[in-house]
Amino acid sequence: MLTQTGRRFLEEARATLRQAENAELVGKRAARGDIGSIAIGYILSASCIGLLPELIETFHKENPGVSLQLSRMETFPQLKAVIDGVLDIAFIRAPQRYPAELTGFVVDRHPYCVAIPADHHLAKRKHISPTALANEPFVAGSLEMEVGFWGNLSAVSKPGQTLHIAERAPDIFSLLTLVAAGVGLGIISAPMQKVAIPGVVYRKLSGALQEAEIAVAYRKSESAPAVKSFIQRLRARTRAHTRP
Repeated sequence: MLTQTGRRFLEEARATLRQAENAELVGKRAARGDIGSIAIGYILSASCIGLLPELIETFHKENPGVSLQLSRMETFPQLKAVIDGVLDIAFIRAPQRYPAELTGFVVDRHPYCVAIPADHHLAKRKHISPTALANEPFVAGSLEMEVGFWGNLSAVSKPGQTLHIAERAPDIFSLLTLVAAGVGLGIISAPMQKVAIPGVVYRKLSGALQEAEIAVAYRKSESAPAVKSFIQRLRARTRAHTRP
């Protein structure tokens, strides 16, 4: 028969064993990527095309123990945040090349369109060619954002061709606000037509010289199982969506 002290010792020993078993289980789940957290950055178009909501929904159903933290920011700050460890995954405009610490791949492509003041003479057209835009003023993205990336205006201008840039904007909302004010036209990715700004109409760009691309970027040295699991799912989705 156990003494009072013996019974207490046995209870504590059993509790210790349960804690050890739980800790081992948690460790195994973390190693499989079943639990953890992922910090994700994204540009607005990744949400507007439904890409990010689709991924989050599917991944969360399969990995309910993984917390996903979202931050909307522009491409260049995202790349820096991934390098600094603030973000784990970045949905960005596809760069011409990735920083040395990072790698990535294109996950979606879509056409460009033209954002036009509602009272502009080109607003009467359903389709607009690059030739029709040759002498028009434009609102472009900031120089900082275009360094190392294919700027949107390259969809309507060949290398060496000069366009009239009337103003530069730091983000899509500022760009469209300037378009609405009649400062110039904007070349934007098609998903951004969902942003409704009074005084702005959107028209299809026919004969564009390139498409808009969304890419995902992450650290080459990434070792977190949850992050690696998310990237694997994204690769599988990309392969499935690019099959003939």
